[in-house]
Amino acid sequence: MKITSITCIAILFFSVGCTKKTKTEATNEILKDSTETIVIDEHNAKNSLDFIGLYKGIVPCADCEGIETILNLRDESNFVLTTHYLGKKDSKINELKGTYTWNKEGNTIVLTGIENGPSQYFVGENYLTQLDLKGNKITGDLAFKYVLEKQNETAVEIAPPSPPTKSNFNQSPTSTSVQKQVGKEVYAVVGTKWRLVELNGRVLKNINQSANDMFLQLNKENRYSAFAGCNSLMGQYELKEEFFRIKFSKGASTMMACPDMDTEQEFVKMLETVDNYSINGNQMTLNKARMAPLARFEAMK
Repeated sequence: MKITSITCIAILFFSVGCTKKTKTEATNEILKDSTETIVIDEHNAKNSLDFIGLYKGIVPCADCEGIETILNLRDESNFVLTTHYLGKKDSKINELKGTYTWNKEGNTIVLTGIENGPSQYFVGENYLTQLDLKGNKITGDLAFKYVLEKQNETAVEIAPPSPPTKSNFNQSPTSTSVQKQVGKEVYAVVGTKWRLVELNGRVLKNINQSANDMFLQLNKENRYSAFAGCNSLMGQYELKEEFFRIKFSKGASTMMACPDMDTEQEFVKMLETVDNYSINGNQMTLNKARMAPLARFEAMK
């Protein structure tokens, strides 16, 4: 009888201990799951990114060469939007000031005061992506052109750029070949040696970072030099960095004959065709109006 009582008491304590352990484990699991859920829900562009600043880019245009777009998020609620239609005669610079709000997900800003144009921008780290009129991301070959890149983080206000004229179009740029922009390395169009990696949508093979690679380099005297795979090229260019405009003159070249001249002829024709460019970090593209890039380059270190 005494043994039986002791056994029952032991079983009772064991059961209570297991119950407490189970409840404790369950409680910890609930707290753990609850904490993880809260963390995921609270993180978004609005509360985790340094989004205030000035953004710039040239977005496609249906009846012009592109819309230079400068969006300045001055603080957490006010903006200044400057647009300029490139290539249009008597085109004026438009400026709009107003306030902006966030969507419920906290990843897109909505500019007030715009009724018949794009007013929503997806917010990423150091860039904004212009969305369509319904708030959807734009897709296709030109999707990358709807991205506005954050400029020098110290810039908070700029004067609207002046339209190009004969007197200022050929001014030599003063930018250095490498700059620091928002914590990342950015290469300037002038002074950098650009290796050709893609031509007319075709990725070039045998890119080995050697002296045989095709390249393009602009100097501050408005002259360019290039290697087209067989012959060296040289000539003059016109540059307007404020509008990302560039134009190459028909230059001279050496006269060597090589087995494969097709790529070289494409390279020469491309230079004679392009009228604008874009730079993203160590990548540069040469373009014609709103078409897909005719050539892609990367900076040679």
